[in-house]
Amino acid sequence: MEIAIFTDEIFKEDYTRALDRAVEWGVKCVEVRAIDGVRLPKVTSDVLDAFITRVRDLGLSISGLSPGFFKCDLSDPEVQTTFDDALPRLCEVAGEWGTDLITCFSFKRRPNEPVPTEVVDRLGMAADKVRDAGCRLVVENVSACWGATGVETGEIIRQVGHERLGLCWDPGNAARGGAEVPFPDDYDTIKDLVDHVHVKNYVPELQGWGLVDEGVVDWQVQVQALAQDQFDRLLVIETHLTERPNGRSIPTAGMNSLEMNTYDNLLATRACLGV
Repeated sequence: MEIAIFTDEIFKEDYTRALDRAVEWGVKCVEVRAIDGVRLPKVTSDVLDAFITRVRDLGLSISGLSPGFFKCDLSDPEVQTTFDDALPRLCEVAGEWGTDLITCFSFKRRPNEPVPTEVVDRLGMAADKVRDAGCRLVVENVSACWGATGVETGEIIRQVGHERLGLCWDPGNAARGGAEVPFPDDYDTIKDLVDHVHVKNYVPELQGWGLVDEGVVDWQVQVQALAQDQFDRLLVIETHLTERPNGRSIPTAGMNSLEMNTYDNLLATRACLGV
């Protein structure tokens, strides 16, 4: 397993600073969600070109793209626009950037309703479209969508077919989405589906995000289980914690709170991997 970090989880407002930090910290791969506050694929061509040029000049590689597709209601006009325009454009960008992985979501859930068959149908169509363009699609579990936990997302993926659609496993999101024990209970139901992993933690008592080494997810045992299950892909740090937790020492390297927290999460993740 290798470690990647979302660039906008290092520094949101300036991608050059984020990429420079990644190099400073010895990180080789970065994941891309937004560039200077603009989410993919709405970034202009000039900015995309400048971004990938900087990535290559620094010797970094791209682990995947996370544009936020289908984090909306099924009836949203954005869905058809995504199929017609955004998906093809992002697959083209992915190919140019040397990655084949695109992360999406499973549509905004409606309270007290079963998962509509259209969710499965639409995700299957998207997966096929992405595959035809030479990429692969993974769906991330997240609390706002039909696939909030591992169990829920796993059921959707199995209906679509794992050969078509993979899982971006996020145990922190699973905890926020209602899974009382993301590991091992939730994980055991989906471990055969995991193609990508997002690393963050959730503190139920605070109803907020925590550092990797605090919160409901025991990342040490989760990483050990991934290794035992022969997961050999990427752990992508997605800190989500913009405030500095109490009791943490303050580094003197000129980092803001998000940079500090992400660096702490990097050190904790490396410790889990024994590197």
